Amino acid sequence: MSIETNQEDLVELLAFYAELGVDCAVSEEAIDWLQHGHAAPGDPIRQVLNSSPNRRGQLSVPSPTPAREKTGQRRAGGVDAMAALRSQRHASASGGVGRSPSDPGLLAAGRLAARAKNLEELLSALQSFEGCALRATAKNTCFYRGAKTARLMIIGEAPGRDEDLAGLPFVGRAGHLLNRMLAAIGLNEEMVHITNVVYWRPPGNRTPTLQETSSCRPFLERQIALVEPEVVLLLGGAAAKNVLEVSDGIMRLRGKWKQVSLGGRTLRALPTLHPAYLLRTPAAKRLAWRDLLSLQRTLRGPS
Repeated sequence: MSIETNQEDLVELLAFYAELGVDCAVSEEAIDWLQHGHAAPGDPIRQVLNSSPNRRGQLSVPSPTPAREKTGQRRAGGVDAMAALRSQRHASASGGVGRSPSDPGLLAAGRLAARAKNLEELLSALQSFEGCALRATAKNTCFYRGAKTARLMIIGEAPGRDEDLAGLPFVGRAGHLLNRMLAAIGLNEEMVHITNVVYWRPPGNRTPTLQETSSCRPFLERQIALVEPEVVLLLGGAAAKNVLEVSDGIMRLRGKWKQVSLGGRTLRALPTLHPAYLLRTPAAKRLAWRDLLSLQRTLRGPS
């Protein structure tokens, strides 16, 4: 088989993957496409492609099919599909897809959050808020644990089973590891404020959707304003992407300090690996340890 033929096959395979919704070789978390309702994987990409002309005219991307058509148009479509997919991922991570700022539910969340003068009132507002679908399937609202005000605020992805039962974030195995990680740099629960980007457990511990994180965002921003942290530690890819509004994976983000505006404050943010990931991949603990040492130096200030 010639090199040219191999390249044609690869381009066609990439196009097929793009139609299925594949955007990376290996993702941190498995995607449960059954949670996307009747929408087939890759539907947003097909919509982008079908509404965007290319040099051969209007490009129509059919529904996913294993049959391969060796045509120039299909090869061009494969390249365009991957570009559109990258654009779609970036838009999703930066808030471009999901709830519009003028969405009534989002506006209601903003009004409820803004009225809260303290964390107790913010919790009451959360418990009365019905704009996030996760609330319907969760047992408890997992608001925060730790200090009411703290220099360091820790933000994770979402409550799990243990957290849902206890009504507190990070109380399961990952939470116990987080406690040990903090103790290793001289911190404890009374010195930090711990929460998640969503306050209710997603069914099956899946990654929360953009719509779900958008619904909770006004409450998270108000929470940050009330806690008044100087530094935010972001645990895992979902939290880092959501808070920083980027599309990069956690392995690219971790260990790199970012400046972010949240809750009316300009904060320093450090993405690192989620404790749950460290439990599954102990070899990665050395990377998390480097991040913790960097965090410790920042909190101590100039020596």
